[in-house]
Amino acid sequence: MKKKTILLLGQDDLLSAFVELLLSDQTGWEVVPVSIEQDPENLFYVLEHVEPDVVISQEGNGSGNSPVLPILFRSNPALKVITINLKSNLMEVYSKQNILVQSAADLISAIEA
Repeated sequence: MKKKTILLLGQDDLLSAFVELLLSDQTGWEVVPVSIEQDPENLFYVLEHVEPDVVISQEGNGSGNSPVLPILFRSNPALKVITINLKSNLMEVYSKQNILVQSAADLISAIEA
């Protein structure tokens, strides 16, 4: 089974730490947290060396305005992007799915799909 790489794009906050902890428990998954608050030079270094299967971002934290996603889409147009909205408790998958988050299993299912 091929290892799945998940890029966790966000701030250094509680949500990012929780999602990282939740996903790191999954067998065969490598979770790579990337803070949008770090200096751009380090951020681009990480992006050059990580080829994610999935990117998870928190809606409304500024990561949507980050240059990271366009860079990743150029090298991988089929990239799956999941945004999490804490206010509505919804995940939006780039393929235009909306999923109500009722448990941690919902996030895991969206990544595996």
